[in-house]
Amino acid sequence: MLTALLTFVVDYGVLWLSRGQAQDAADAGALAGAIARAYDESANPPAANGKAFQSAQKTAQANAVWQGTPGVQVSFACPAGVVGNCVRADVYRDGQFGSTSLPMFFGKLLNISSQGVWATATARWVNANATECMRPFSVADKWINNPLTPGGTVGVYDRWTKVGGNVVELNPHDIYTPPDGNGPAADGSGFHLGPPYPDDRGSEQTLKAGNNPNSNTDPITPGWTLPVQLPDGAGGYEGGANNYRANIATCVGNPVTIGDYLPTETGVMNGPTSQGFADLKATDPNATWNGTTIASSCAPGCAPFSPRIVPIAVFDLDDFQHRRASGDWSVCPVGGRCVHVVNILGFFADRMSGNDIVGYLMSYPGVFVNGAPNVGGGAGFLTSIQLVR
Repeated sequence: MLTALLTFVVDYGVLWLSRGQAQDAADAGALAGAIARAYDESANPPAANGKAFQSAQKTAQANAVWQGTPGVQVSFACPAGVVGNCVRADVYRDGQFGSTSLPMFFGKLLNISSQGVWATATARWVNANATECMRPFSVADKWINNPLTPGGTVGVYDRWTKVGGNVVELNPHDIYTPPDGNGPAADGSGFHLGPPYPDDRGSEQTLKAGNNPNSNTDPITPGWTLPVQLPDGAGGYEGGANNYRANIATCVGNPVTIGDYLPTETGVMNGPTSQGFADLKATDPNATWNGTTIASSCAPGCAPFSPRIVPIAVFDLDDFQHRRASGDWSVCPVGGRCVHVVNILGFFADRMSGNDIVGYLMSYPGVFVNGAPNVGGGAGFLTSIQLVR
């Protein structure tokens, strides 16, 4: 009876401790694989021994189970009812797939020579539709220039104009369609993450300051940026130079969702932009862009990734131009003018050029807001990575 009791306490304790360690290893492996699918390997399904596979396998194996390296199997099918790009990690410490069985200490006296555990976890990455750390920048989405637009100018968006008190559509005109849950627009407009269009990740982007949100004549050009107010969490919005500057360098903690209308600031905010950038740069002062990635960052010591990678809003320039021509701002949440958010991009704020901020585009971690619009496929720069099983 004493031997049986010791077996139950010690050997069964080894089993359950190891079971928890195996689950931790499986969770870590699945999450690492999902991160690799989101940022390092776009093929679907991933290669049999590609970055996602190796990330999941090596991360799981790095988590010892009862002081031993577990066996790991990696697969990419999602469980029934789960949508997204999945990675499943199965972790073994039972003699299978190169693992060894767990030891028995007192059970051997009862003719029980070994025991084992197995754990599984599945993680996914999907396109998110919101961020809680939006910065007060909204940049015009990309459009397709039509050189036949009457009176049009290359590099200036031309579709709507006002003639004799009426809003008139130029014909032919420049082309713009916002992205949606199916991905980028078929006409090729908008920012993209890859095929069949060029990948905008890593491309240089200038946030052109000095645009007057109240002007009816300022031409909309590539990089055209309007300063916006961000939600205050109490149904209002934080406006004014001091809030604008503070919100460049800090996370407001209130969600901004694709589909939202954000009020524009009442001025061009040149001074607060340069001041806010200086504040942001101070959070990771040595970080630089080396042509392909960020070098000399304080991350991961100071943060999971460089604090100078921030989310920025992309707005529907066609909607804005039409409302500007018609004077209809009835959709705006607090009166005045606003922009319609159709996408959210990650942006590494690299340097100032005059009053403009120059940086580089990339993906960014996001969150889900139920019922809000989503941008899918090759247009979704926001990603969400989570365990689903």
